Amino acid sequence: MLEPLLALCERADTGWRFRHKRDAAGEVTAIQGIRIVDGSHIDVVRIIAHDRVVVARARLVGERAGDFVLNVEGRPEKVIPLLVSLPDREA
Repeated sequence: MLEPLLALCERADTGWRFRHKRDAAGEVTAIQGIRIVDGSHIDVVRIIAHDRVVVARARLVGERAGDFVLNVEGRPEKVIPLLVSLPDREA
């Protein structure tokens, strides 16, 4: 399920950075990954549960800055491939 994302994470040149989100008791509530590509867009993945993941890409520059190219939530095997299949360079 997470293999495409894990493959990206293992490569240092991808730019992904991951953090654990914790509640007040210190329990991990989510794992969030983020990367900024060429200063043109931001990719985000948030793993909330083994069966619940949010992936998003938003533009950072131009007239459409802040617009989402992708913003979906669902099972990892459905939504992670959507994110990792997007080109690194937005047209």
